[in-house]
Amino acid sequence: MTRDAELIEKLRARRGRLLDPARDALTAAVAVPVRDSGKGLELLYLLRAQRAGDPWSGHISFPGGKIDAADKGPRETAIRETREETSLDLNEAECVCRLDDQATHLSNAHVAAFVFHLSNGPEPALNREIQRAFWVPLVDLMDEHRHVQAEVTGEWGKRKVPAIDLLGAEGPVLWGLTYRFTAQVLACIGHRLPGGAEVQIR
Repeated sequence: MTRDAELIEKLRARRGRLLDPARDALTAAVAVPVRDSGKGLELLYLLRAQRAGDPWSGHISFPGGKIDAADKGPRETAIRETREETSLDLNEAECVCRLDDQATHLSNAHVAAFVFHLSNGPEPALNREIQRAFWVPLVDLMDEHRHVQAEVTGEWGKRKVPAIDLLGAEGPVLWGLTYRFTAQVLACIGHRLPGGAEVQIR
C-alpha cells in the first residue's frame, strides 16, 4: 500500500474526539479537502482576505465558517461554507472522517473539522472573503525545512508558535487551528508536527 493510500485508510478508521456539547457548544466548522494528483495527495488551503470582523482575517485556513441555525449540523456547515468560499461542491466527495474538535479559549471558538476526499479536485473559484487558494502536496507539509517558529500577534500579545512556511515571502505562515488540524492528518501516517497538539492560543 502506498503512503497516500495508507493515509486515506487510516483517516477512514479514525474516530475524532468531540467537544462536550453541554459545556462547549460548537461555533464553527471547516472542511479539509484532500485530492489525488500527479504529485500525490494534496490538501486545500485558503489565504483569507483582510476583512474587519473576521478573526482569521489574512490567515491561512481551511474553508469553513460559523455554524448557522439553519444548518443541520457542523458537517453541513463545512460543506456550505466551502461551496460559498470556493465553489467546490463536497456533496459528491467522500467524507472520510471527522477530526478532533478544537477549542480556542481566547476567542471562544469551538471548531469541528471534516476531511473530504476528492478523486481529482477542480481549481476553486473564490468569493470576496478569500484572497488565494492553493493545493499543497503532502510531501511539502512534511518537509522539515518548512517547519519554523513564528512570532504572531493578537489579543494575547506576541507569542512564538510552531508553524509551516508554505508561501515564503509571499504570505503568512500556517499556524494555530489550521496547523493543529493539519497535524492530526499527518499523525495518521506517523508524522508528528512540533507542538501540533499543544498550541491553544488562536
